[in-house]
Amino acid sequence: MTLNKRGKTIGTGLAGPGRPAGTPNRMTTEMREALAAFATDNAPKLQDWLDRVARTNPKAALDIYVRMLEFVVPKMARHTVELPTEPQIVTVRWMNSGEDPEA
Repeated sequence: MTLNKRGKTIGTGLAGPGRPAGTPNRMTTEMREALAAFATDNAPKLQDWLDRVARTNPKAALDIYVRMLEFVVPKMARHTVELPTEPQIVTVRWMNSGEDPEA
């Protein structure tokens, strides 16, 4: 007799435990592997493809290039910086090397 997470027997109308959270299904894993193999096999042809597109449409070639970069270079996250509303005075003092900063 097999029990689910709630201690009920499987087959009584309640779902079984299923896959652990975050585990991709088999088809997703196979598709990612196939796409990775396709990309690896065609990498040497990429420059030629971009050159051919750029001859007739440089803007499209640049767009393709930028979209491909997203898979290599991570996008930077946007951050908000809140500044104080009142001005603050900052003093900057140039020092020679070896000079005591507390002096």
